[in-house]
Amino acid sequence: MQPSSEPNSTALGVVRLATEQDIPAIQALINANLDKVLPRTDDEIRELLPTWWVAVEDGAIVGTCCLEIYSRKIAELRSLVVSESARRKGYGAALVRVATQMAEALNIRQVLVVTSTPEFFEGLGFGTALDEKYALFWNGSGSVKARRPSES
Repeated sequence: MQPSSEPNSTALGVVRLATEQDIPAIQALINANLDKVLPRTDDEIRELLPTWWVAVEDGAIVGTCCLEIYSRKIAELRSLVVSESARRKGYGAALVRVATQMAEALNIRQVLVVTSTPEFFEGLGFGTALDEKYALFWNGSGSVKARRPSES
């Protein structure tokens, strides 16, 4: 299923699929929040446009996020940013909602998010563990230590 190109209205603006013309505004939002989100190249954004959304208020892009699909089972909500002036107006929740609706439409069972604001996502139905599974990260430093068979 392809994402709907129909915009979704919020109380104050519209959430719609991003277009190539939106990339500079998306980059501006991301770059203003590099303490919270990872940088993205224009090519990465362009590649993800089928699952990238923007929130628009009075003609200006005030929020953005994407659903990066890794497989038929799992996707990640990434690059969720709302401009300082548009926060606490519902844009973040609206962006998460369209992304999770897309995941549901595609029968993706799990959507993960890496965040410094877990309370926000918990309020939207995200949880810390699914069936006793946890996300663990290797940080790229050091080497992977061999385990004895009895430790596996």
